[in-house]
Amino acid sequence: MKTIITRAAAVAAFAVALGAPSFAQAQGDEHHSLHSNLTNPPVDLPSEAQVVGILDEVNDHEIEAAQTAVDKSRNEEVLSFARQMIVDHGEARRKLGEVGIQPARGELVNKLKEKHKSSSMRLAKLDGEAFDRAYVAAMVDGHTAVLEKLDKKLIPAAKTGALTTYVRDFRPTVEAHLEHARRIKTALGTK
Repeated sequence: MKTIITRAAAVAAFAVALGAPSFAQAQGDEHHSLHSNLTNPPVDLPSEAQVVGILDEVNDHEIEAAQTAVDKSRNEEVLSFARQMIVDHGEARRKLGEVGIQPARGELVNKLKEKHKSSSMRLAKLDGEAFDRAYVAAMVDGHTAVLEKLDKKLIPAAKTGALTTYVRDFRPTVEAHLEHARRIKTALGTK
């Protein structure tokens, strides 16, 4: 036991000699960094019009992908999920229109559109179980990405009361969709 303590003390002394910050300094720096992030939010947040544009594209893509699933799938779980996507994202699109902010169609939305177009083209080439697995995997990936965007960019960028309410109300829906898609993905397996 004494040998372990002696070695730990020697390692700590060596680290200090090399100029490594002490544990207390590291904790202070971490606290300072966290505090700075809270008081100085990231400057690369989208505008509210860009937020609306991104969410508009997300809703459109989810409805389009779900309609493809309704047309192609024969799996009752996948069909039920796809129908729910059409209802929920249709309602989300309607509510987004009531926010009163015109969507921006800039570079952010164009990149998202290209990603969605590529995903749609991949799904269009598949049938049967391969389609079901690919569609559900795309829903897991897509809803995971949207949740991340909501938390890191879209919710912090919303300043207008109606948009703030919209993004905060939209988040639990996206989270529920993600959990549902994960359950279906597990049920479908990884053949």
